[in-house]
Amino acid sequence: MKRVPQLPWVVGLVVLALAAVPGWAAWTGYRAQAERARGLLFDRSAEVVAAQLRLGTSRLLTWQNTLRMRLSNRPDDPQKTVMELFNSTAGLALPEHCRGLGYAAKEGDRVVLRWQRLGGSGGAGAAHGSPGLGTDLLADGKWGPLLHEAIGRPARPASVQYGGELLTALTVAETAPRNPRGWLVAWWDLAALSADQQMGGLVSDGVLRVQPAEAEGMAGELAGERVFTISEGGASWRVRVGPGPGFTAVFPAVSERAIAWSAGACAILLAGLAGFATHAAGLRSNLAAQREVLELKSHLLHSVSHELRTPLSVIVSSTELLETYSERLPAERRAEVLAQIRESSGQMEAMIAQVLYLGRIEARRMPVEPKAIELCSWMRGLALEITRAQQGRGEIEVKTPAACEVTLDPALLHAVLGNLLGNAVKFSPSGRVVRFSLDVSPADQRLSFTVQDEGPGIGAADLERVREPFFRSAASSGVPGTGLGLAIADKAAGLLGGELILASDERGTRATLRLPSCPPS
Repeated sequence: MKRVPQLPWVVGLVVLALAAVPGWAAWTGYRAQAERARGLLFDRSAEVVAAQLRLGTSRLLTWQNTLRMRLSNRPDDPQKTVMELFNSTAGLALPEHCRGLGYAAKEGDRVVLRWQRLGGSGGAGAAHGSPGLGTDLLADGKWGPLLHEAIGRPARPASVQYGGELLTALTVAETAPRNPRGWLVAWWDLAALSADQQMGGLVSDGVLRVQPAEAEGMAGELAGERVFTISEGGASWRVRVGPGPGFTAVFPAVSERAIAWSAGACAILLAGLAGFATHAAGLRSNLAAQREVLELKSHLLHSVSHELRTPLSVIVSSTELLETYSERLPAERRAEVLAQIRESSGQMEAMIAQVLYLGRIEARRMPVEPKAIELCSWMRGLALEITRAQQGRGEIEVKTPAACEVTLDPALLHAVLGNLLGNAVKFSPSGRVVRFSLDVSPADQRLSFTVQDEGPGIGAADLERVREPFFRSAASSGVPGTGLGLAIADKAAGLLGGELILASDERGTRATLRLPSCPPS
């Protein structure tokens, strides 16, 4: 007579069989999600390194272009000038990662290398890939295509990459780029630039492997690698970025054994499945938070570098103009150039001040210091300040009670209302009126400031995000700004104990700052 299995064992086997399905599904989904998150972390890290390489390349080409400007539009022979610059007591020195620098000039149908200075401790030209003095660069296999490009486009830098070496050529002109006197050529060590310790821990700690891409036919991405084209200052080269030996230490790989044990525990005890799901949800949340931090850093780097690039370019070009033509420029023109430098410096200072101010608020290091102020005269003064700052673009109509003296922090109040008024004037059509008013509740003395403009308005989808740092709505296209004003205003309103309310349609935007009861001063 056969023994019939006891019911608990049967139930246990059924439960294990049923639990194996969600356990296997959880294991598969967790592994796929973790691998995707790890890949996203690598992509963001690689983009940060590529941005640093662009900055490094821009610095190298800016140095060469500045030297070219010093050789152009001068009566002296450029070869003599560059020799004096490098051979004097306080002479120039080649920047880091520069293998060599040379000056070439035409001799009939030839372009001959007349002078060169090699970088590094070794002086052998062959070790640096130097063509050697007296070489016809047009006939050289490596330098010929570069010189032909420089001759065909004299107003723009020319570049070509050979593995770990970047060759560049800039035209030294007499009066205009179409009248070349010679060419300033340089060859750069891309491998050393890619391994520069100053690029941060991602490279120095071996988290990422960075190396110049090889020939054109090998520019495709390999498994687990990204290939970036670095285009800055007129030069272009390719670089490979892949996970380094330290990548798994910083971003650990998925432990399949741990996942298998977790899934097995879930199969044995259904309660463990809930715990595992909660754990997986927490990991996904942490990965999402890390992804958000990386995206914010990447966006911050892009936004700040983009906004600083324009005034910085104005300052560099104006400085080069003064350095080259200072004695020949009339006094009025020199004053204009200095005014451009001051204006661009002011723009950079204002943006950096906004970033620091927002950082102090978010770090909770912004003290609240209430003072006795008379709001009516204070509001009229603020309106006059904004009008002057916007160079009289629009009129601000101020409406206040006869008098209102309260105790508030004027700096935080200025951070809120100054940004609201500045945005209202900036986005309103020229000549339109911006209304700035104050209402005081007679019942409880609550304050309500209102700023109403006649601008294009903010879309409903963008209205929910305009308080985020660096976010700019679609209506702000073409209007300069950093997207920090409303973020600062919203957080400063919170420090004042109030709330900032925004409403917008096609007729304009209405911003209201409501403050709690303020004691009279």
